[in-house]
Amino acid sequence: MDNQTPHLNLPLPNPGNSLAEDVLRIRDAFTALDQKMASLDALLSSDDLNLDTVQELVAAFKRARSDIDAAAAQFVDRKNAVDAQLFTLTALAGAGL
Repeated sequence: MDNQTPHLNLPLPNPGNSLAEDVLRIRDAFTALDQKMASLDALLSSDDLNLDTVQELVAAFKRARSDIDAAAAQFVDRKNAVDAQLFTLTALAGAGL
């Protein structure tokens, strides 16, 4: 049986498989995980200026997240106030005032 993990599609052992099959599947899974970790290590130790810029942007966005959320909330409040004023003006216009 060819069961795999949902995210990385790593081969999973299965009770219906022979031990010989599952040993190879487990070996393949460990090899794939090792490759993923090597890629992450390479990114973390990279001197690539573009990568640093992206990381800095992400860090800045995370730091500013509460400010961004507050600004979005103010925008929604102002939109709701304008909607209320438009509703009132529409009602007054409908009444001929």
